[in-house]
Amino acid sequence: MKTDIGRLFSSEGPLPALAPGFEERPQQRAMAVAVFDALTGGRSLAVEAGTGVGKSLAYLLPGALWALGSDRRLLVSTYTRALQEQLVKRELPLAVAVLGGMGLRLDFAMLMGSDNYLCLRRLARQRRQPDLFDRRLRPTLDELADWAVEAPGGLRSTLPVLVPEGLWQRVCRDPEACMGSSCPFRGDCLYRRDWAKAESSRILVVNHALLLSSPKLPAFGGLVIDEAHSLEDAAVSHFGAAVSDLAAARTLADVSSPDSRHGLLGRLAWLDAGQRDRIGEFLSSCRAEVRGFFSDLARVHGLPEPSSAARPRGTRGEDVLARRLDPDHGLEGIPGLRPLEGLLAQACDACVDPEDASELRTLVSRLARLRGDIEACLKKADASLARWVEVADGRVVLRAAPLDLSPLLEESLFSKDAPVILTSATLSTGRGLREFKSRVGAEGARELVLDSPFDYPSQAGLLLVDDLPEPGKDPGYEAAVADACRRVVAAVPGGIFLLFSSWRVLRVVAGMLKGKVKGRPLWCQGETGNEALLEQFMSARDAVLLGVDTFWQGVDVQGGALKCVVLTKLPFPNFATPLEEARREFMESQGRGYFEDYSVPRAVVKFRQGFGRLIRSAEDRGAVVVLDSRILKRRYGSLFLDALPRCARLGSFSELKAFFRA
Repeated sequence: MKTDIGRLFSSEGPLPALAPGFEERPQQRAMAVAVFDALTGGRSLAVEAGTGVGKSLAYLLPGALWALGSDRRLLVSTYTRALQEQLVKRELPLAVAVLGGMGLRLDFAMLMGSDNYLCLRRLARQRRQPDLFDRRLRPTLDELADWAVEAPGGLRSTLPVLVPEGLWQRVCRDPEACMGSSCPFRGDCLYRRDWAKAESSRILVVNHALLLSSPKLPAFGGLVIDEAHSLEDAAVSHFGAAVSDLAAARTLADVSSPDSRHGLLGRLAWLDAGQRDRIGEFLSSCRAEVRGFFSDLARVHGLPEPSSAARPRGTRGEDVLARRLDPDHGLEGIPGLRPLEGLLAQACDACVDPEDASELRTLVSRLARLRGDIEACLKKADASLARWVEVADGRVVLRAAPLDLSPLLEESLFSKDAPVILTSATLSTGRGLREFKSRVGAEGARELVLDSPFDYPSQAGLLLVDDLPEPGKDPGYEAAVADACRRVVAAVPGGIFLLFSSWRVLRVVAGMLKGKVKGRPLWCQGETGNEALLEQFMSARDAVLLGVDTFWQGVDVQGGALKCVVLTKLPFPNFATPLEEARREFMESQGRGYFEDYSVPRAVVKFRQGFGRLIRSAEDRGAVVVLDSRILKRRYGSLFLDALPRCARLGSFSELKAFFRA
């Protein structure tokens, strides 16, 4: 079978006829054979496959053959929506065609988390009971209803209208509110349809969040985790907890608004006066406790107290202010939540209307989650849990996150019988995959590192600027970065990414550039949706786009629209955040060095991700410019340079300009 797998990826196999532009790549063939061996042998494998290897097909084709041959399902998990779409719309149909030529049928599906789907029953209920919500939201509800008729997908990511989070939570699918086979909309249920496809599939595509949070996924015998470099970020969100004053207030308002004009309680006419009064009393008490709790939380930690002032839609507010949670905070949480939860549960048990009962179950579940998250954040915890308070845009958020993910991920992913394939273009720091495997609990996985097949010395130039001040050490830093970016724009004739590690610096530099960049578009992340912004960028061919985290990874710009990537700063985690402060203390208590064992490796991987935005095909040609002089002046700088492929080194902005004239 090894020979058969390898032949699929040879010039004599089926791919040249089915995939125009296919080129035989030894790295792709080697990965496919290794993936098939791991799956058939029941072993886990970590694969770093450089850009251009074609890793998607290198796990999909052998994975499909394994799944069909063993009568089991292969689960494929990604971090970004973009890769999910690529797999479902491009790579998997190609795999179907290849296997079809071999007389094999492959069924595949994609499944998202429940709250990504519109619930037609809940939408209809909201529309026919306008007293449940603010009347100003009626036009949005009507647009949603029109969209539900026209768009068969029903996924939030495809919405043509911006839906406020509070409203979406009232119309999205909620497992607690689902009426199942008794739902009048069951025949048109969007989630039910996707679930049926998932259960009949041989390959099921999900995202990391769903992989970690849903124990009720269809049974699978093998797992591929693509974009595995982001597995830790997804795990922090899943295993952590977060609760805000806004979320708490919204939950209580969905029971009944402060003016009693909106909310579910007003619809429950069958409740006797005594029940209604008791619920109302505890609801009023909880509102006061929520206001007091979050105000005290901010005050005790020297932060601004909550504000009702809302920022304009579509704008980005102030930077986050954060403090680690004082272990002697003396706060008791919100005691009234538990009795309120109990009263609503009793009302649910007595409810005869199935729709009212489903909404009551949802509210009881939300109150329980709210109470549980607050308790998880406030309880006395060991040193492996970071707890902190944030204030941004007038809202207060209480958070908790685990500092050691390895035992959690090992138990949830690697202790099962199913073999796990971890893959990404960037897993290593130039010292193998040991550090990555240790952090994600996959120490027993075998390793495979495959270089990119691209000809970087002829395709990519690299300019390291050594005369800028170090970040955070000079009041003229932002002006120097802006001037360097201006010089790049003057030298490069095509599209440019300017990638930042700080929203604040991005905004300052953008303000300085807007009057100096003429004759070409200049856009900033946040001005519109990321997907729309990327489409505009690719169409313009000469635009300048300023971005932060989202544009460092998971963005694929082919066809010559992107000619230069500027990495304004080495992407170290912000050492001053409460999470990183707690992580440093935790690691040092274990005899490990935070900077060398965590901060540098993580920064190197993200640096490689940013570099990897440039060359996406064998026809691409362009340059990467690094504006952080520490890459040349600090000892650790060599770790960043050694992690990059060999490129044409450029010595100045004039050489950068000449590179594009050649």
